[in-house]
Amino acid sequence: MPAAAFAPAPAAPAIAPVRHQRRHQLRADFRVLRGLARAALDTDRPLMAHVVVTRRCNLACGYCTEYDAVSPPVPLDEMKARIDRLAELGTVFVTLTGGETLLHPDIVAIVRHVRDRGMTPALNTNGYLLTAARIDALNDAGLYALQLSLDNLTPSAISKKSLKPLRGKLRLLAERARFRVRVNTVFGAAPPDEALAVARAVHALGFDAKCSLARDPSGRPLPVDAAARAIYDEIRALDRHGTSVFSEDFQTDLLDRGQVTWKCRAGARFFTVCEDGLVHLCTPKMGLGAKPLADYGVDDIRAAFDTPKPCAATCPVAYAHQGSRLDGWRDQPLAPALPAPRVPGRVHLTVVR
Repeated sequence: MPAAAFAPAPAAPAIAPVRHQRRHQLRADFRVLRGLARAALDTDRPLMAHVVVTRRCNLACGYCTEYDAVSPPVPLDEMKARIDRLAELGTVFVTLTGGETLLHPDIVAIVRHVRDRGMTPALNTNGYLLTAARIDALNDAGLYALQLSLDNLTPSAISKKSLKPLRGKLRLLAERARFRVRVNTVFGAAPPDEALAVARAVHALGFDAKCSLARDPSGRPLPVDAAARAIYDEIRALDRHGTSVFSEDFQTDLLDRGQVTWKCRAGARFFTVCEDGLVHLCTPKMGLGAKPLADYGVDDIRAAFDTPKPCAATCPVAYAHQGSRLDGWRDQPLAPALPAPRVPGRVHLTVVR
């Protein structure tokens, strides 16, 4: 969305000075890098899997199509079976996502099971349901990283994920979390200067601050004007704590040239498992392939690894880029293709606001 479409932003709400301590994370960071190094040598291993634990969300943001208001959580036994299968495949990272993950009554047990199976657990949340007790429980369960979505200063029809109602939750995280905390802003969901104010506020608390580009229904990034681009560059300059494997430098090429040159390994190094237990290339391509995780094996991974994706040049999906980064030098010998849609059967819940 162009910057001119928004009114000037108010000042960011004040947050009492407290800073998240990174010393707790050094050992976990080393373990993650060691796991990535081992997986880099074995192209049959997924690096990242996004697993939907519930499609239900407690918010209704105007730009989001990844939630509903009615779906039940995936039962714990089913979640454990899916996690066990990911462990059998040699997956390194498992990111639990939704919907809103904290609506799942067994979310702490799910995080613990990921860690007990030797994988690295991460969690996406809007933050509204965070409490001191929940943060302590996630610490004890072995959570490695939490990504909190925060788009603007005050709630709007476009996004309810706002700094003002969440500043107390941010302080709790800064005081208590022993896991890495990253705050993501969807750039285009609010005036650009609000996104910058959010990024500065969360960076002052010691968190990683990043922004992802807003997408159109096809998955392509929305255009950004010159004023918004300057603000985007300021936000990007704040995010210097992560490793190069998890950087999002590809977004610069998308903004500069409208496309990026890379080899997408979605379906192999990265994929999404929906609430029905089906494997999808990524969220924008939900429904393509959609094979049950229980049946997904090395042959599927090898085919996806070797197949160029025709949508790759304009893809803004950060996790797909990150999961593919280690293999940029390896060939993709097959013809460009996307999996055929899965018919019949439900592959993605209809959004119910």
